[in-house]
Amino acid sequence: MFMHRFFVEVDYEEKMVLSGPVAHHILDVLRMQPEEEMELVTDDGVIARVRITEAGAGWLNVAAKQILSEPHEPKCRVTLAQGLAKGEKMDFVLQKAVEIGVSRIIPVAMDNCVMRLDGEKSSRKLERWQRIVQSAAQQAKRDCVPELLPVSSFAQALQGDYDLVLVAYEGETRVMLKDVLRGGEYRDILVLIGPEGGMTEEELDLASKAGARTVSLGRRILRTETAGLVVLSNIFYELG
Repeated sequence: MFMHRFFVEVDYEEKMVLSGPVAHHILDVLRMQPEEEMELVTDDGVIARVRITEAGAGWLNVAAKQILSEPHEPKCRVTLAQGLAKGEKMDFVLQKAVEIGVSRIIPVAMDNCVMRLDGEKSSRKLERWQRIVQSAAQQAKRDCVPELLPVSSFAQALQGDYDLVLVAYEGETRVMLKDVLRGGEYRDILVLIGPEGGMTEEELDLASKAGARTVSLGRRILRTETAGLVVLSNIFYELG
């Protein structure tokens, strides 16, 4: 039986009081009633099945029934560094990447990006994207909300300690993604995806100097909003 899952900003107790946006969603959007059950991921990382015991205007009390131990997180931690894409493409990428299992997302301002974000516009976008990430994590029954970083430069996105750095590049014809992944013992991977216009030679050179490996995703050219999801799907299929 399907059960809704919510991330709540309270530490685990056998009896908890929920309020704010999460209470509004449970009571006013989903119209859940006392005695109905759901899953909560508390602020201290406990995943519990709870029952609504009482509800009022903007609040509800819940009682824990069972602490759940079954993990929903992939063994391999993957960071997606996605070149800013125009329109609703970024919304789509964020939502689906979280559903597939990404651990962290870095929106990257690359040279060929059509979208340009700065100042107040960047703050508004990040707030919207954070809501999308949160909602997708709940829907997919993730055990945590993936981290969403502020918009970064290409050089900033390359910083970090990774076992493997991958660049999906349409100009690569010899090295296939599956060949790099098979037999690997990777635990922390960075995936770099260019925007609609692709990466520049300067960006590819910078990635190469940082130890990145360019890989082919096959004979067809994929859109920016598709390429990252294909890479993520292959990673989790091969590595678990």
